[in-house]
Amino acid sequence: MDQREELELAMTFDGPQAEIKASTVIRNIGQLVTVAQQPIAGASGPLQVIQDAALAIYKGTIVWVGTEDEGEPWFQQAATASKDGIKIIDAQGAVITPGFVDSHTHLVFAGDRAEEFHLRRAGVSYGELLAQGHGILTTMTATRKADTETLLTLARERLASMRQHGTTTVEIKTGYGLDMITEEACLRIINSLNAFEDTAITPLERMRIVPTFLGAHSIPPEYRDRRSEYVELVIEQMLPAFVGLARFCDVFCEREAFTEEESRRILTRAQELGYNLKLHADQLSPSGGARLAAELGATSADHLDHASDSDLDAMREAGVVATLLPGCSYTLRSPYPAARRFLDHGLHVALATDFNPGTSYCENMQMILGLAMSEMDMSLEEALTATTINGARALALQDQVGSVEVGKQCELALWSIKDYREIGYHFGTNLVQSALVER
Repeated sequence: MDQREELELAMTFDGPQAEIKASTVIRNIGQLVTVAQQPIAGASGPLQVIQDAALAIYKGTIVWVGTEDEGEPWFQQAATASKDGIKIIDAQGAVITPGFVDSHTHLVFAGDRAEEFHLRRAGVSYGELLAQGHGILTTMTATRKADTETLLTLARERLASMRQHGTTTVEIKTGYGLDMITEEACLRIINSLNAFEDTAITPLERMRIVPTFLGAHSIPPEYRDRRSEYVELVIEQMLPAFVGLARFCDVFCEREAFTEEESRRILTRAQELGYNLKLHADQLSPSGGARLAAELGATSADHLDHASDSDLDAMREAGVVATLLPGCSYTLRSPYPAARRFLDHGLHVALATDFNPGTSYCENMQMILGLAMSEMDMSLEEALTATTINGARALALQDQVGSVEVGKQCELALWSIKDYREIGYHFGTNLVQSALVER
């Protein structure tokens, strides 16, 4: 029996009122910010907000959303009359939104790049640091030296911080190994973090992890004068070996990393092997990455600081999500991408942390949302959409997460505020009291 059939069996009708089988009911929600993609009765505004709301969950799937006066009496009766152990959660008037979907991170690594951070403030550019062997290669060296247990412990600590700030789904890239052994080790660590169905993990600890292979992050030093051999290693050995360990293949398409043609070869092979595609595109210069993302039908193209208007039109026609990463602009002190331009081109715009040790050492999606509002001309409604449902689109998960709707998986952020408009207004503190992922 598939999930759709189970949901149909869970919902029967007896007279005018639906009887909905639920394993968990959340009541007394002050504001439920659904970000629903279809109209919901009783909801208002572009984010489909329901005042005084309740929702019901069955086996991790949302089966009912509505107002408290409509839902509470029935669920009270059902919980009292039956012995099926329905869990009742009192939200105590909290604001609830979908959990954040952080669709671009690099959180499996060892070491730090604090020295590099201060060198940039002394006037050394990111491109100059890369040319000098700093940047990605500094982290590569530390990651190769670290043992698996150290990398796993560090990754768990970073994920815990993300969850505390309201993130429930996280994409994690490799790319700090740049050899067969370390890239595979990092992929296995990422997959071990995705203990999604582990019943020993509580709903307040669980997260959804999406693994991405980014072997084409930089040319490792041992291949500096043999770059074509490294490209062949990625294409002929790494990609086939890692099928099933990564959902996406990503490439850093940039003058300082991989050319457009190298990126095309890697991504074409990845696509043949069944990977979905992502690109680091046009971050430091017009690299052709956005155009290539459209050509290959990538799920998302990320950064896009130097993408042209024609690139954006091509992305829109190909259905490529534009993922903007303001944490990089903050750290590098570079101009922020103008989100209004991407929105005006009709693109789905996502926001992500790009959590990494060199250019965006930030686990906090609330910070990213605030930067998008203050520096990128996004409204709160646009920024919340970009950090939830559009983040899900950037991972091809929009049918599963990113909004609070019947049929979606239950991934929620419970906020210690009484009005969702405090998000982005009250800054410099964590406004999320907990994240909840029901299974």
